[in-house]
Amino acid sequence: MLLLQGVTLTNANGEIVQGEALDCRAFQPKLNKFYDAAGDNLDIVFVGSDATAEDQFIHLKDKQGPWWMVPFEGDTRTRLKRFFGVCAKAEENDLIPISRCGGIPTLIVIRSDGEVVDFHAANTVERDGIKALTKWRELMTSK
Repeated sequence: MLLLQGVTLTNANGEIVQGEALDCRAFQPKLNKFYDAAGDNLDIVFVGSDATAEDQFIHLKDKQGPWWMVPFEGDTRTRLKRFFGVCAKAEENDLIPISRCGGIPTLIVIRSDGEVVDFHAANTVERDGIKALTKWRELMTSK
């Protein structure tokens, strides 16, 4: 939620979340449903924005679907975030230099050769649902 970006929120259970993560919580069930409907036609790779490797794994296990995850350790997460310009607002200073194009959640559809098909795929999923797969397939084969 842009209005609460950079704000730490707490609920009555003592759980803490960054304001921008509210968008993730709203989108996650939609992505899980989309993934289930897509069947074998889709691979998702999770690039976490969690503070620790343990937090990232718990997030994957408890909230994400049965998809792949870029390891917390190493520089792959950082390289991907810089390349695509996508990170949580709280990470931005740690990723300098970065030209931030998007926050979380972000879903990007990428062809096997690395070409971006849809940088705003989260919006596409919310708007078009499973019909987005047909659109992406057409874009992937149009070259």
